[in-house]
Amino acid sequence: MNGSGSNSDSDIRRAILDRLYEAFRTEGLYRGVVSKKVIGAECGVQGVVLERNLEYLLDLELIRMHKIEDLVSISTRGIDYLEREQYRSPAQDVTDSLARIENLLAGILEQLKKTS
Repeated sequence: MNGSGSNSDSDIRRAILDRLYEAFRTEGLYRGVVSKKVIGAECGVQGVVLERNLEYLLDLELIRMHKIEDLVSISTRGIDYLEREQYRSPAQDVTDSLARIENLLAGILEQLKKTS
């Protein structure tokens, strides 16, 4: 990843979250910290590109910065974000919504039959 375009920023952010999630799964919520230097090296980005993507994830509360400035970890919100994305596809969300609409329409039809 070169980090030069906006499309690659989303890939960088995803790679950062994946790496921090891996650290969380290996070491636990409060020990699963990774240095910015390691994340930058693993994601192939440095400097401004790394900082803007970390800041973006921080603003969304998907990661947390630690008192030792160079360390970051995934937040509980970040874990939920990745797990929800991992286990629920957009197609499943649409299917669930259509099923709810179908049930609502069936209920309305039933009420109309009763009043007719």
